[in-house]
Amino acid sequence: MADRADYVRFLSGHAIGLAPLFGSFQAFAEQDLGMACPDYPEMLRQDLAALGVDSARLPQVAASGGLTRLATGYVIAGSRLGLTMIRRQGYWGAAHALPSAYMEDERGLAIWKEAASLMKQRDLGDLEAQAERDAAVATFDTFRAAFVASATADVR
Repeated sequence: MADRADYVRFLSGHAIGLAPLFGSFQAFAEQDLGMACPDYPEMLRQDLAALGVDSARLPQVAASGGLTRLATGYVIAGSRLGLTMIRRQGYWGAAHALPSAYMEDERGLAIWKEAASLMKQRDLGDLEAQAERDAAVATFDTFRAAFVASATADVR
């Protein structure tokens, strides 16, 4: 993420992937955890607009099947850990006076901590645990498709 193109692709991939998943993430944070949910799609829209990219023109992907709110919430909130590491190492936007509200937001870490606590408290049977693992993979698959789509997006 040291150059503009990689930075735009990264933000675009997140915007594309979050589009079909955000409702589930928001319901998880607000309804299951009772926490305020950061508006990540709006943050990404604004971040991309600052870079001259119209997020409405980005390609769309469908969410992979078999998703659950718990798994989707855990994966999306957990991605904030990775963003913390990227921030520490630096990224193009921050180095060029265009820091990302999406990347700088830390509220997702609190959601992730609550999700991890909830998972420890729940007594999942083997079938339910497998369904949640499969749902987490499906969430990652949605983001995988989003990043493939971001590679072909016209973001000039």
